[in-house]
Amino acid sequence: MDAHFTESLNALDPRLVALFINNGEDSAYLEKIAYQNADYVGKYVGEMSEIQSLSLLEANIYSILKKLVPHYPYETVPLILFPAEKRAVISYK
Repeated sequence: MDAHFTESLNALDPRLVALFINNGEDSAYLEKIAYQNADYVGKYVGEMSEIQSLSLLEANIYSILKKLVPHYPYETVPLILFPAEKRAVISYK
């Protein structure tokens, strides 16, 4: 999450953000993830996933993020897939 995205997210009602993003609880759609000194918003995808499932998940993540921060230029920072804590994560930095 870059500074612009973080500021936009922090300007929202925290109750709205909590509906879509949490800090490690399984009930939300996305999670805030700290990995190698950087913050991400993402989703754990398990150890193995098919490309088709990842494409659908990517579209779902962008859909959620655009509902929260609609005017952010998401096309300039693509989603990334990386290993974290024995589970793969697809996320937005």
